[in-house]
Amino acid sequence: MRILTYCDEDIGVAAGGSRQVLELVKALALRGHEVTLVAPQSERERIALAASAQVHVVFIPVVRWGRLRPLSFFWGSLRMLKRLLVAGGPEVLLWFDSPGQMAPLWALRNSNCPVVYFVNGLPLEEVQGPWRLPPLREWLTHGLRLALRKANALVTVCPEVLVGLRNLEPVDATRCSVIRNGVDPDHFYPQPQKKIRTELGLTAQSPYIVFVGGFFPWHGLDILVEAIAIVAKSFSTVQCLLIGDGQTKRGLEEQVRQLQLSAHILFIGRADFDMVPKWIVASDVCVVLHRKTRSYPGDSMKLWEYLACGRPVVATTGPGYGDTVEELRCGLSAKTDDPSDLARQLLCLLVDQGLRRSMGERGRMAVVRSHTWASRAAQLDQVCCDAIADLKSAD
Repeated sequence: MRILTYCDEDIGVAAGGSRQVLELVKALALRGHEVTLVAPQSERERIALAASAQVHVVFIPVVRWGRLRPLSFFWGSLRMLKRLLVAGGPEVLLWFDSPGQMAPLWALRNSNCPVVYFVNGLPLEEVQGPWRLPPLREWLTHGLRLALRKANALVTVCPEVLVGLRNLEPVDATRCSVIRNGVDPDHFYPQPQKKIRTELGLTAQSPYIVFVGGFFPWHGLDILVEAIAIVAKSFSTVQCLLIGDGQTKRGLEEQVRQLQLSAHILFIGRADFDMVPKWIVASDVCVVLHRKTRSYPGDSMKLWEYLACGRPVVATTGPGYGDTVEELRCGLSAKTDDPSDLARQLLCLLVDQGLRRSMGERGRMAVVRSHTWASRAAQLDQVCCDAIADLKSAD
């Protein structure tokens, strides 16, 4: 199958959206498909190209000054898509949605190429800055509706996003699929913990609690800080390692100072993608929290990465988080925005090494069996095949 893929992610950055695109297109290529990816020129091109060695990547030069970046990508990608739709003859267009990017709609005006539209979230709940102004929000809504009408198949990462989109524009349920995030179990895997801790300079025998990801309001890291203050009363040497960066970091640092937790909470900073599994392996317990700042929970990639490394997880109760770890019996769930309950679940795991080990083993087995990028790509492969077949039968 010849798959033309479009995304507005900087695939040279190890963020969730770019990882999803790269991993899925690589897995599709490994299934024998010919995949061409159209993406913005990456500031870290070598890394991007190395990461996508199985895929033909067409980089579109963009202007990174002010608000010209989306406009420059629109015009550049529009021209390239038109060229590829004619010359390459793709059998399907896999469109990873980005708010406001309508280049595929314009490029497809004179094409009957089927479209698989992959939406990770509801743009009207996620856009920031000037995009929140009423005229621009209305324009985004109009563009999203047009894209939903054009799509031959609609894919989302969680059912709640699907519901939100179908409330916005009626979409035939038979054309809708949920494909969650996944993990590469060859990159994220259990390793000797003692050796890894020495390599990372973690020489203390303290129990380690780890969070890896962006510091955003919906991750509830302020609740984790409060919970560590409680855990430290029982484990005086406990250390919580926060791997990442983001908009809430300054507030978290101030909170740590006020609670006098500098000996227990360490801000490690951003980690290269190759180092992320090591930080996870170094932990005794990993944490993934979710605060309801939008109408859908999404799907946390870090959850699958924790489990692939064989680590037990404490997650916020609810769909996609606590429900998942409890169903797989690989962790515990904590009440939303409740530091006392979070501390209680963390302590439950910290005091029981056997429980941690058994949960970690179950999580690893569950991931390898059903939650790899390869298994997600198999689902996406079928969606693309069905979209092609449905369009042919309609003709």
